[in-house]
Amino acid sequence: MKQKVVDTEKSVDPIFRISGPPGMEKEESDSSLEMKEDCFSLSDEDAEETNWRLIYITAIVSFLGAIEGTAVHMSEWPYMREIDPDATVQFFGIASSASKAAHAVFVLIFAVWSFKYKTVKWPLITGRIIAMVACFLYLAIEYVPTGRRYMMMFCYILFDVSGSSPSILRAYIAAVSMPKDRSKAFAAMSLSMTLSIICGPLIQMAFTTIPYPGFTIIPHVKFHVYSAPIWIANSTNFISIAIIVFGMKELPRKPKTKKPKKPSIFELEGLKLRIQKIKKANIDWILVFVCWIAKCGKTMTARSIGTLLPILMMVQYGWTGIETVRITSFLMGGSGILSMFVIGSFMFCKLGTIVQPRFIYLFSIALFTMLYVVTYPYKSIGVEVAAYNSTDNTGCDPDKYSWCEEGIAPQPYIFLCCMVFVFGMTMPSSGISLDTIYSKILGNIDQSVMQGAAVILDDIMMVITPTYASYIYTLLGLKPLWIMNGFIMSTVVILWIIMLRKFKPYS
Repeated sequence: MKQKVVDTEKSVDPIFRISGPPGMEKEESDSSLEMKEDCFSLSDEDAEETNWRLIYITAIVSFLGAIEGTAVHMSEWPYMREIDPDATVQFFGIASSASKAAHAVFVLIFAVWSFKYKTVKWPLITGRIIAMVACFLYLAIEYVPTGRRYMMMFCYILFDVSGSSPSILRAYIAAVSMPKDRSKAFAAMSLSMTLSIICGPLIQMAFTTIPYPGFTIIPHVKFHVYSAPIWIANSTNFISIAIIVFGMKELPRKPKTKKPKKPSIFELEGLKLRIQKIKKANIDWILVFVCWIAKCGKTMTARSIGTLLPILMMVQYGWTGIETVRITSFLMGGSGILSMFVIGSFMFCKLGTIVQPRFIYLFSIALFTMLYVVTYPYKSIGVEVAAYNSTDNTGCDPDKYSWCEEGIAPQPYIFLCCMVFVFGMTMPSSGISLDTIYSKILGNIDQSVMQGAAVILDDIMMVITPTYASYIYTLLGLKPLWIMNGFIMSTVVILWIIMLRKFKPYS
């Protein structure tokens, strides 16, 4: 017997929830439809057609906001180490955790603001203004005589706060699209996010010929490989605000009816009502917990690599800041292009119907587990970590890392090729397949609370992981971290195989 498909008015097609920061996409997807029913109409005339103009404008706004983050992220560690020699890997991990915590909090704040006051423009404009402030502070960071790493940490937090405002765009897309067009509407946003992963590195790459300290524009404000993307990003903020003000429009409320209004999930009464319905629903809780464990394990191990990647390049291989930025640009661009092909296979080749999602997810997590096996720093085939170069501040500093003398790094070409292939293949495929299975397990209920619970767990992993990874690497080196991450992913794979047959009705 075929599993009943989840109502599109209650759960947006999971294929198009894969992009963007690991914020509250799934909660937004479901709760946004409730917003539409309670607050918004498609147009002033309640037209029964999708407003493609607003969808394309939304995709552009999403792209402009995302490209800022991708362009800046690659050079964070090289720049911090360049302008503040006292910056440590542990501090960078703490700064990353703090910024992700701020992102998680402000995703909720912007969602409540948009829902309560029925506005889309003002949260988005506020986010862009915060991004402008962050850009100006980042550009003027050399005015700070000492402790510049703390100012950079504050800028990271502001960047992630500003990056949380576009989360409400998914509710906006749900409001301006008809159910029959919703998949295509969300595809436009997903592709815009993927495109930013490709264009961001290209922007950074274009300025790698301008080494630090570059050109002085005014005293203490310079134009170089690390600051150039900020100048570009700041210009996109002005463009984005103009598009939001003149291109987007607030959606009018529907006329009030005598029908009792369902309490919002943002209200205590509404939350209690949904929890009571969940308790009465026939949900396979064992499979729900398996999905949560799998999602947390994958997020934790993937985020640890994302945090340490530029650090590994500078410490293990002794590459300079510019070399690190250039190579990271190639990595992100390559994985972004490969991700687009994977997304296209789901959209146009219907991969999700040809191969069951449970098998696609098993393939994704197994491939990600093999990443730790192939790139493990084996002594027989690995290379010695680079000696410390005090001039460039690269290589393994024995004063900071006690394991430098016996440290082994994986072969760089094998390491980089595996990163491009595995991340390009597994990030979209695992997100698509797990979201599909999870939404079908929940069934035809209001999924906002359960999707929100998964998002909260994901956010917790995003906050914890940078600190965990940076401390393990600093104290013990790459080998113990790779063993721990490989063990986590192996556990996830084994658990998924054990439960594989139980997932069959939801695939």
